[in-house]
Amino acid sequence: MKIKTILLIFVFATFFSNNSSAQSNEIKARLIICSGLSDKNIPLDNLNEINIKEGDKVYFYTKWFNLSKRSYIASIDFLDADDNYLVQSSEHKFKPRKRTHNTWNSRKFREIIIPEGIVKIRIILDGQTILERRISVKYIHE
Repeated sequence: MKIKTILLIFVFATFFSNNSSAQSNEIKARLIICSGLSDKNIPLDNLNEINIKEGDKVYFYTKWFNLSKRSYIASIDFLDADDNYLVQSSEHKFKPRKRTHNTWNSRKFREIIIPEGIVKIRIILDGQTILERRISVKYIHE
């Protein structure tokens, strides 16, 4: 009976420790939407909404976490409030040297392609959606 109890405790401990470590190794991302990058490719700000002139650029800086030392392919999708595709970025291939890595992409905003309103930004890694964020887009007309 004592051996069965010890074996049962061992099985539960193994299961729960493997389960929690799998969650901590899940790839995560943080998106910073900014008006520009410094000379060292650091975001200059962190926008809560996009207020932009026609044809100006916005930068999408992604901080990746829990990566392995292998090649990845990242891309960004832009969708409207009804999940209709507006535009996709080209794919970007990278191979991190550490468990964290930074990527960035810029997009010229044209109202005919990305209209005013709520836009969903979808961050994709190796074909899997890692992060989605909604943000308001407003065009500045002078």
